[in-house]
Amino acid sequence: MVDSNPVPPRGPGRPPLRSEDETRALIVAAASRAFLETGYVRTGIDTIARDAGVSTRTIYRLFSAKEDLLKEAMEARIDTALGSLDAARAADADPRSSLEALLTGYAQLALSDDAVRLTRLIAAERQEVPTLANSYRQATARIAEVFEAWVRQHQHTGFLRPGGVETTAHLLRGTINEAQRQILLGLRDPFTVAEQRDWIQASAAMFLDGFAA
Repeated sequence: MVDSNPVPPRGPGRPPLRSEDETRALIVAAASRAFLETGYVRTGIDTIARDAGVSTRTIYRLFSAKEDLLKEAMEARIDTALGSLDAARAADADPRSSLEALLTGYAQLALSDDAVRLTRLIAAERQEVPTLANSYRQATARIAEVFEAWVRQHQHTGFLRPGGVETTAHLLRGTINEAQRQILLGLRDPFTVAEQRDWIQASAAMFLDGFAA
């Protein structure tokens, strides 16, 4: 039987169609740039669509709300860091080396220019858009889980004293969060590579002074 509705061949000069995942990634990247440059509230969907090279209809088809774009932008950055964090947590190396590797991976995420700017955006606009803070908490919850898993693992082996896992992990992350806070408040310039290394080593030493068995 002959097909009465054949699919016309693609012209030689036409670019290949993007997959839906590729289109989503383009939109999220454009949204991330726009949010950091203009702010969440002042960034319109039309601006994101223009920068991504898609229609607004495409964005609304793939994302239910502008908030989802910000959440996926945060999660994309966290996904990049989770590999190194998980590797540090699961390594069979000396626990002290594992701890420094864990803090290094988190510092590379939290102290990056984009992360500082994004945190500043959340802090500035969360009163006007309360859902921003919730999206931030959801996006960063996975990092908290990695730190809690590291603490739980080393309490089990006896390297760390027993105690509240969530609180201990929170205090451990806080050594890097304090560095970010100082940058956010303009109390210091961004860290150089050497300064970041020194901060991590001091953070690990302080944490172990208080929690090592």
